[in-house]
Amino acid sequence: MRRDLLITALLFTAIGFAGGYIYWRQVASSPLRTTAAPAPPAGPMGSEPLPEGHPPMDISQRWQALQEAAEKNPRDPKPALELANFLYDNQRWEPAISWYQRALELSPKNADARTDLATCYFNLSRFDQALTAYQQALEVEPNKPQALYGVALTRLQGKQDRDGARQAFEQLRRTHPDFPGVALLERALAQESSRP
Repeated sequence: MRRDLLITALLFTAIGFAGGYIYWRQVASSPLRTTAAPAPPAGPMGSEPLPEGHPPMDISQRWQALQEAAEKNPRDPKPALELANFLYDNQRWEPAISWYQRALELSPKNADARTDLATCYFNLSRFDQALTAYQQALEVEPNKPQALYGVALTRLQGKQDRDGARQAFEQLRRTHPDFPGVALLERALAQESSRP
């Protein structure tokens, strides 16, 4: 994996966490439609070692508690979003996608959740879905810096679309010049422009 992609992924995760946390603190209730959701892994009993790939027990237990809360309140997007953000923070991209989708069914104008959903897709190299979700976030909040950054990064690194990346970058730089990802994107675009 290229070093700049790793740094970008880490920055993306931090930005998504901050946006998700801010939204979580401000989210309002709205109706929720029940959908099937993945079950968290069951925890081992006693002192048996955890199976390979199993999340640590504190993660598994928190996951279980959040999922139970979301399933008990199927018409409230807040518990689903809280679980999605928890999964996102623990880099459980696939199940986070399901819970972001559930929350967005109830609260479709949530630009933060759409941006975090897009970032999950990005981290799974599902670049077309990431771009679609970022664009949907921008339809709700046209100059959302995290979404503009995501579009630029996905177009540059995922789709090798320098022109599309430059366009999103210019909008980000124009509307949010102090956004932490501006300098990183500028360097990445400069590197890409110097390549044949």
